[in-house]
Amino acid sequence: MKMKETFEVFKLEEDLKKALKQGEFRLYYQPKVDLVSGKIMGVEALIRWQHPEKGIISPLDFIPIAEETGLIIPMGEWILRTACLQNMKWMAAGHHPLLMSVNLSARQLYQPNFAESVKYIINETKLLPEYLTFEITEGIMLDAFNAPKVIRELKNIGVQISLDDFGTGFNSLYYLQEIPIDKIKIDQSFVQNCTSDLNSSTIVKSIIEMAHRLKFGVIAEGIETKEQLSFLQQNLCNIGQGFLFSKPLPPKVLERNFYTIEQVIVREGIPPEASNQKLIRESIKNNREELLDRMGMQQGLIFRFKKVKGKFIHTLCDGKLLYRMGLSPECVIGKELREFVPSSLAKELETHYQRAWDGDEDVTYEKEFNGIFYITNLSPIRKGGEVVDVYGSSIDITKLKQTEEALKVSESKYRIIAENTQDLIRVVDINNFIEYASPSHEKILGYSPKAYIGRPIFEMMHKEDYPRIKKQYADASLSKKPIQAEFRLKKVNRDWVDFEAKVTPVLSDNNGEVKHFVIVARDISERKIREKLMRK
Repeated sequence: MKMKETFEVFKLEEDLKKALKQGEFRLYYQPKVDLVSGKIMGVEALIRWQHPEKGIISPLDFIPIAEETGLIIPMGEWILRTACLQNMKWMAAGHHPLLMSVNLSARQLYQPNFAESVKYIINETKLLPEYLTFEITEGIMLDAFNAPKVIRELKNIGVQISLDDFGTGFNSLYYLQEIPIDKIKIDQSFVQNCTSDLNSSTIVKSIIEMAHRLKFGVIAEGIETKEQLSFLQQNLCNIGQGFLFSKPLPPKVLERNFYTIEQVIVREGIPPEASNQKLIRESIKNNREELLDRMGMQQGLIFRFKKVKGKFIHTLCDGKLLYRMGLSPECVIGKELREFVPSSLAKELETHYQRAWDGDEDVTYEKEFNGIFYITNLSPIRKGGEVVDVYGSSIDITKLKQTEEALKVSESKYRIIAENTQDLIRVVDINNFIEYASPSHEKILGYSPKAYIGRPIFEMMHKEDYPRIKKQYADASLSKKPIQAEFRLKKVNRDWVDFEAKVTPVLSDNNGEVKHFVIVARDISERKIREKLMRK
């Protein structure tokens, strides 16, 4: 018995090789229908083997052998090229563009440069990549390192990815965050029992709702009855596929049946008007839930309040800033300020709340709560000319405040140094006018520091030093590097004092150009006298 089975497998393998050469394979196509409009949105390409002796052979009998022997690779290329060409033929015949779905095996995915070969076939057949979908199963994802990489390469080409047989594997949810999915396909085992088994119906509902929340398209396969169709429509499944619409058909036969297939929703399903109304209601509900989710995830804080019997009651509140303050939505919603903040702070906030409730469009304030500094803007919402709600948005400015305090401390330290140093310190703008002069100017030169503010830096400089120092400043401005300079400044008694200075350019944060010069100059008159004596 085993020898007979082995021989049959060997014979089938040999026949498969001949079938590829002799063109015995056929592609059948099963339509995918929009469950609201009834329009055919796409098709799934399914291979069939027209054996010269045995007739039609099911893919279940030959695909495993093709996988094992590696024949699936040339077979897969043939399927992809044939499906793309067929899609182009339908479009050339005047049919609206369809989304062609092709099943992808693990052996194909892991062949070298698979994405490049797909790109080549797309270019060869001239099919736009957005009209091609690869359907993958969890088995493909066994190689958790390479599979996501190749799938991302396919996505970069522009094709779509659909996760097939969703719900039957152990890691389906994990793959939703690991690979770039466009659609999920509910396994037919759940669909076929959704009207008779509570567990199956709950699973189908949950998958559809989850897909909508994650912005995935959702397809139900294996639809065979009117009841299954109604259930899926009521739960807002996007696309349906199954024998209720059509079994897989050769391309010409399917084309002749386009109109008949698109009438199934009209005959058997919920009218499009009713589906649209339910879709709108569900969309509003989903948008509201998504908004609440996003509020909870945002870094700041969003809240809403209204005035009820003279009290400001919060009707909405969420955001990460709320938790950093040591609060939660439950602490705020349905309550007035005095119930969750100190009475002194509540009294201050109520003043701002009242301004917004009175219609002031520009209410902004800064406060601190539990060590968190924040800034809030209030916006009144009117209905019929009257304020009915006020929305508030807050952002955390704690780090900014900490930075400001650190700058103040640094500025204070630098000012103490500048005011007590024996050196001259000056800040000069790019036009060489003095903006700051340290108190040491009065001690060394006899003039008050205020006498220098707004005056040219060269004004009290010795005329012999002026040309040289002016050139050095120009060089520093161009090179943006510190320079050393020596010059003489006039004292109040008209004597001259020798200085050695370091001139440091300060660059602008915006464009990197020189904005100021900081000059630190030291009196070297005594050194100059000693040098003169040494020379004598």
